[in-house]
Amino acid sequence: MQSSVKSLCPACFRETLKHGVCTACGYRESDEGQKENILDAFTILHGKYLLGKDLGQGGFGITYRAKNLQTGMLCCIKEYFPSSLVAERTEDGRLCLIDENNRKEFDQGKHRFLEEAKALQELRGNVSVVDIWDYFEENGTAYFVMELLEGCNLRTFQKEHTPEQNFKMSVQMLFLIGSALVEVHRFGLIHGDISPENMIITKNGDIKLIDFGAARSFRQGEKTEGYKIYLKPNYAPYEQYSMKLCQGPWTDLYALAATFYFIVTGQYVVDALKRAKGAKYVPLTELSPFASKRMSDIIDCALEFDYHDRYKSLTAFMSDLQKAVKPQDYDIDLAALMAHHGDGSNIDPEPVSPEHEKADEVCMITPQAVAEPRPQGGLFKHKKKGKMAWLELTVQNGRSDADSVKRRWLIEPNRMLTIGRLASSNVMMPANNRISRTHCELYYNEKRQDFVLKDVSKFGTFLSDGTPMEKERLYALKDKDCFYVVSPVYKFRVVIEK
Repeated sequence: MQSSVKSLCPACFRETLKHGVCTACGYRESDEGQKENILDAFTILHGKYLLGKDLGQGGFGITYRAKNLQTGMLCCIKEYFPSSLVAERTEDGRLCLIDENNRKEFDQGKHRFLEEAKALQELRGNVSVVDIWDYFEENGTAYFVMELLEGCNLRTFQKEHTPEQNFKMSVQMLFLIGSALVEVHRFGLIHGDISPENMIITKNGDIKLIDFGAARSFRQGEKTEGYKIYLKPNYAPYEQYSMKLCQGPWTDLYALAATFYFIVTGQYVVDALKRAKGAKYVPLTELSPFASKRMSDIIDCALEFDYHDRYKSLTAFMSDLQKAVKPQDYDIDLAALMAHHGDGSNIDPEPVSPEHEKADEVCMITPQAVAEPRPQGGLFKHKKKGKMAWLELTVQNGRSDADSVKRRWLIEPNRMLTIGRLASSNVMMPANNRISRTHCELYYNEKRQDFVLKDVSKFGTFLSDGTPMEKERLYALKDKDCFYVVSPVYKFRVVIEK
């Protein structure tokens, strides 16, 4: 639906557009050019969202500026648009697939897109994660609505500031985004696409993590046939090239540290596939005069090729980082610096130079394309100390497997893991009043390779055969054993790494 208001600007939604130029924000129609598959400006979605100009397109979707016609608030809308599967858009806005044989893959991706939007709504209020306000289906695809961030991404900031300013900003970024990821991981998600382009420094100096289009709730247990993997090569660790049971908080940590490495040094971490063949990783201290040896060791550990050798959680990483840096290392007034930055939202990636283009583009591969790594060139420094264990949750929202939601958490050995609906729980459950704030506790004995489960809830925890557990009694579980919280809707399974 097109607006009849000729003077309405698609960037700021003010009636200040004259002869193709907005006198309020400086928008120029001539700068837009011809774009394919973009919804027309002033299209109305969900009966209340007026679309403006697009803010960028990636492998997973298209982002638009928008205005809520009911509240008057400006926002962003992300459209589920897997470019590898979509052929074109019809005149009424509906998506057409390249091949109907890909319908199942498209629908599965759309389902995850919506479920992850629902999960991210639970994180509203996290100061370093973009707020998700709404989600819906239309045009044969899905959308979610998020806050509009005015500012610039980290790559743009790096280009416009000194090496010292970039270092101080990046240390702040590690603490702020690291804390945000702790919450994301507690909910059983990983971001999966952390890079300088997906972090925004706002006008008031906040650093926000955006673009959860690649977020995944650990797809183990699903069939991987036909799946494609989307990633950014110089920020993605080796395990992200595979669909095997090996992704976790350490996967996001690698990308976070790789982002820091690039902003501070101006050089990419060598691509993981090249590292698998023996390419040398250059320690941070050799490239940055601002990083101490102690800090370099922490970043280098976060960038270990083998995920067993990295920190297992963002909490452990930040604990060491806090001991290695001083207040003056991140003493920078970002709000003051951003006050001089140009107007307009910069939620979309800036154009990059040709030498950076290959590293920054999203790479699409199939899981079968990657072989197992071979120990060589000193890549595997330490003998693995034990097998990791995971807790998998399947939330059954309907009758079929397609209606289920899967999440996964690392179970740290020899430590008690709490499961409940409190944000402080190690495993944060979906909001449900029958789930206790602390519902049950799980302990993984690494030496014996088994688990101990204890119910502490009001409405019960059940064994796989439906037998209710006695409160406060200890129950032994083995690899691949299951249990339920409240009802079979919430099915847990314990898994030990093979």
